[in-house]
Amino acid sequence: MKFSKRIEDISPYFFSNIVPLCSSLNDIINLASGDPDLPPPYEVIEELKKALLEKDFHKYPPYLGIMRLKEKISEWMSRRFNVELDPEREVITMRGTKNAILQLLLALCDKGDYVIVPNPYYPTYRVSVKFVGAFSVDVPLDCKNDFLPDLEVLKPSILRKTKAMILNYPNNPTGKRAEKEFFSEIVNFCSKWGIILIHDNPYSEVFENSPPPSILEVDGAKNIAVELHSFSKTYNMQGFRIGWVCGNRKILQALSVIKTNTEIGVFYPIQRAAIKALEIYDKFVPKMRHLYKKRRRLLKDFLDMTDCYYLDADSTLYVWTKINYEINKSTDFIINLLKKYGVWITPGVIFGKYGEGFVRFSITQPEGKIKEGMRKFIKYLKEQQRN
Repeated sequence: MKFSKRIEDISPYFFSNIVPLCSSLNDIINLASGDPDLPPPYEVIEELKKALLEKDFHKYPPYLGIMRLKEKISEWMSRRFNVELDPEREVITMRGTKNAILQLLLALCDKGDYVIVPNPYYPTYRVSVKFVGAFSVDVPLDCKNDFLPDLEVLKPSILRKTKAMILNYPNNPTGKRAEKEFFSEIVNFCSKWGIILIHDNPYSEVFENSPPPSILEVDGAKNIAVELHSFSKTYNMQGFRIGWVCGNRKILQALSVIKTNTEIGVFYPIQRAAIKALEIYDKFVPKMRHLYKKRRRLLKDFLDMTDCYYLDADSTLYVWTKINYEINKSTDFIINLLKKYGVWITPGVIFGKYGEGFVRFSITQPEGKIKEGMRKFIKYLKEQQRN
């Protein structure tokens, strides 16, 4: 049988390959995936149960989201970022942001177009670019530029062919956050070159100190940009698969063509649960942040016992860490750690070639598990350094 060329040289998602290995081992400590261990808010579950008992809950929902949820999203964006949105034309609810990335690129790009993707990156970005027949243009994220993309490496000959740029701050995998001044620079840059800006922002509410900004706060951003948000990390609703895209109405109109022809809207009771989540934000989210702060500090305390460098960021669910001795492949390092000690962390190379030599720790485990996992990691690290 012959299959589509678009899947050539693309393996199944890394975590989908590792899960069977973990299942064959006992007592795995998962410091790898960004899959929150905490439950969704009690009120969200109760609202979901209540909606399941309502008449007609099972019917097809509106393609682009029920209006009450879109209004709640607009109210939240105004309160949180001081960004004003028309809920009817500038907000679309999606089945999570992973799906939204692919649908946006299908709406925006033609075969042969270029898409700027900072590297390291969330793997879905580059795979989605390839699926639509476009080409990824890597911009390194490294210590030299404080893990922000260096726009000066982009040549005019490339920029003239570029249709879109994907950004993600606070960033997965590095944990780096960006400030409004940087967003202003990016918006001006994309406006100059006629580039559409896609900002993936699912970690906007996972931080310790000052709140990260939205790119839509920047003057002129709504002329060229859309921003993606998710209920997954903010409310531990990752299995619900619900998020939204907001911003430029022309881009959203293009997105709606793809979305309405390929899927129905999000299940009605889940949208009702999402409304409740937004309503209890102030009650739930600060407590979650405090717990993650303790976990992040604990993990960093263990890394301080090693000679590994880590980016001392306060955002996202991750700690981006450089292994300070020679390793041939970070994937081999990770697999051996998993098999020998039952500790699973993420090799940086799955996020692109500039991630090689790094690993990504996640704080989606209780403190006891983090302590146990990090003790075993340090023991393994010392063994590797002696060999």
